[in-house]
Amino acid sequence: MSRFPITAWECLDTQEHADCRVYRILRERWRNVADKTEGEFYVMDVADWAVCLALTELNTCVLVRQFRFGSAAFSWELPAGLVDAGEAPLDAGIRELYEESGYRGSRAEVLGWVYPNPAIQRNRCHFVLVREARRTGDGDPDPHETFEIEERSLQDLFSWAREGRIRHGIVHAALFFLREHLLREGFRSEDF
Repeated sequence: MSRFPITAWECLDTQEHADCRVYRILRERWRNVADKTEGEFYVMDVADWAVCLALTELNTCVLVRQFRFGSAAFSWELPAGLVDAGEAPLDAGIRELYEESGYRGSRAEVLGWVYPNPAIQRNRCHFVLVREARRTGDGDPDPHETFEIEERSLQDLFSWAREGRIRHGIVHAALFFLREHLLREGFRSEDF
């Protein structure tokens, strides 16, 4: 526990440091309101993200597997992507589901959101639940995206996360929201 109360900071200056196509890095100067100390910090200006938890009529979940350049490895994930300017997170989640998997559903809702990394990022990650999902087409992936697509039971989905087969931190956050939502609907903890 801190011996002193924490205080807010105020931004004095913001300059673009780098434009990296899907995000910008900003160099900012901040001052502590109480003790007037100043520091230079780098933050990422990133669009919001939408992650789609698509459940079929049998309550299987749509997963995609793709190669990730950051980890230099394949990753099991949920369909997800950037929320376009002026687009609602719900619509982005539905769009990303189709683009990455070819699935569409009949009902959708936003379960909640988190800050993916508030230390250095300014965006939110929204979790969209789509019900009665089924494959209706081939999708529309971006030019450098290729996917393996699988439907997994809820038990498999949560087991894969617990066992480390799913290592994507945002997917783990999405599963927290999904579990809480399904428990409120009457699912039992042993269903996961």
